[in-house]
Amino acid sequence: MDKGSKTGLMWLAGYIVINMSVTVLNKSLFTKFDWPYPSSLALWHYTVTSCGTVSIVRIFKLVPAAKLDWPAIGKLAAFSVLFNVNIWLSNVTLNLVSMAMHQVVRALIPGCTVVLSFFILGKRYSTKILLSVFVIILGVVTYAAKGEVNYSYYGLVMTVAGCVCAAGKGVVTNLLLVGPLKLHPMDLLSYTSTFSAMQLVCVLWYTGELRESLHALSGADDMYSAEGPLKDTPMTADQLANSIYLPRLLLVNGLGAFALNVFSFNANKATSPLAMNIGGIIKQILSIVIALTVFATPVTGMTVAGILITIAGIVMYARESYAEKMRAVAHAEATSPVKAILTTP
Repeated sequence: MDKGSKTGLMWLAGYIVINMSVTVLNKSLFTKFDWPYPSSLALWHYTVTSCGTVSIVRIFKLVPAAKLDWPAIGKLAAFSVLFNVNIWLSNVTLNLVSMAMHQVVRALIPGCTVVLSFFILGKRYSTKILLSVFVIILGVVTYAAKGEVNYSYYGLVMTVAGCVCAAGKGVVTNLLLVGPLKLHPMDLLSYTSTFSAMQLVCVLWYTGELRESLHALSGADDMYSAEGPLKDTPMTADQLANSIYLPRLLLVNGLGAFALNVFSFNANKATSPLAMNIGGIIKQILSIVIALTVFATPVTGMTVAGILITIAGIVMYARESYAEKMRAVAHAEATSPVKAILTTP
């Protein structure tokens, strides 16, 4: 194995590990620490990511920064609203359903992407792609109908809405990266994370969640009443533990969210589409297994059936998606004018 291949595998392995770690940390914040502020968690992710990407693009100049006019900046600000809603829905739904259901249902994202790409981009897909999407839907329905013992229909609907939003964000991101703007991924992330943080801090300040989450972070969430602070109320053991460990966990969580974006970009750059597809399959499977074991999700026969059907659909989709990309590359090379000139006798 050459040095380039080892580097690519390192970035891909790091992406898989960090992706699963951030998801588990998010779920732990909601369940183990009873952190009821998913929007504040999203704001923290934006803030750390904004600081990191702005440093990479603007301060250290490790990647080129695009020179944008005001209309282009306005488009990015509008896109950041979709970016914001996507992250918010992901955090909110992770607090509403089990991590296992969250991962299984989010396997619907490729199917949502197929539908949105058809209507927005006019893109058509092969029968095999559509069949794989059907298998994924069948697996998710099997899991949701009989495999999950305790969940709310509201949480399920919100998770599906999150899948649609994530697919929409992916389609629009592709337009921004390969369209007229042709932004570098890290440059795009610096704009979207900064705009999203600005939007969300205004919303949370207006709703009062920003103040509440800061009080909870200091372990003083139950030390305030409608009349003001209860100065004589001592911290409970849980409050004391949260005041010590919660800030550290949030710091690791925020750095993990930023690192996830860095590893995702470098993995895409250093590996092939096939490697990324395989990595995505491994990540999805391991996330579901970890969700079932770490968070002790009840397992039934239908749970296993739904997960296996979903994984089969994911594998089918990844394999056919890669095959379509390779066919497109081969067709582009075969019809290239340069190649035609070089091969002309």
